[in-house]
Amino acid sequence: MAANRPLPEALETLAERVTDAVSGLLPPGGQADLKARIDGVVESLLTRLDLVPREEYERALNTVSRLESRLTLLEGRLAALERRSTEG
Repeated sequence: MAANRPLPEALETLAERVTDAVSGLLPPGGQADLKARIDGVVESLLTRLDLVPREEYERALNTVSRLESRLTLLEGRLAALERRSTEG
């Protein structure tokens, strides 16, 4: 496991499952060394994914939705002000 960025428990479990599945495909003998190497590769790939918790993603999605609504409202107000300035 990476010392500076440990995997969250769910990713740790996923890494173990993937490693076990891949090592199960290997012929008997020398599996321990290959399993350790596969484990390192799997963990490296998972840590590079920059995954975020579901709750954090949903909060960001809600924020974006509110900002889009506000932007639409402000665009409408700006268009109305521009119309007024060209009419008068």
